[in-house]
Amino acid sequence: MSDKWIYGFHSVEQQLLKRAVGKVYLRDGRGGKRIDSLVTLAESMSVEIEYVADLDALLGVGVQHQGIAFLGFHAPPEPSRSLETYLQPKPSPRTLLVLDGVTDPGNLGACLRSAMTFGVDAVVVPKHGSAPMNAIVMKRSAGAAGVVPVVEVVNLSRSLRQIKEAGFWVVGTALGAETQLPDFNFNMDTALVMGSEGDGLRYNTRKQCDVLVEIPMQVADFNLNVSVATGISLYEIFRQRRQVP
Repeated sequence: MSDKWIYGFHSVEQQLLKRAVGKVYLRDGRGGKRIDSLVTLAESMSVEIEYVADLDALLGVGVQHQGIAFLGFHAPPEPSRSLETYLQPKPSPRTLLVLDGVTDPGNLGACLRSAMTFGVDAVVVPKHGSAPMNAIVMKRSAGAAGVVPVVEVVNLSRSLRQIKEAGFWVVGTALGAETQLPDFNFNMDTALVMGSEGDGLRYNTRKQCDVLVEIPMQVADFNLNVSVATGISLYEIFRQRRQVP
């Protein structure tokens, strides 16, 4: 399947709201309020709609398309290349999300969705050893992959040093860390570093962290999925800064 395909309600809606150039495909006979609203939105923007008998034949068997897809006439968003853009001072505390080798597109998409939900300024990923920005990422992110800035860096350790020089605290997450996530004060410029799905933070990445924090859990031996852990950690930052009870 081409990476120009975007599928699912949220992702297609985001493409339409961004006025992306492309075409909507609907499974013939698929109806309901959500479909009707997307059809109305597409028509209001003069986006062509084609009804097809079998979306699986276009997207591939097993794709969770929900009966709707968008074929973009341009490739999916390319990652931003300039980290410096997101290191400029701001009146309120800044947040960067650093993903150290998240290779599963579904997890990357879910992390991007949390990043957009909780106001992350940019997501930093290594150029090599990270999931590609493809249709799966777009689907799992509910369209956030086209909104949240994603910065690819060649050397993550060097980039973390650059981030620290810009005034950020680099906070890594790790099982067994002495500091618990809610006990750390996030009311400062923060780069939250999440490890890979299987191995966690790499050694060189861990060395660049100013502090390591652990998410408190009732069952400590039952590890959280990286996208779930990312959502919990970003919410804690959000809660502290907004004083959410």
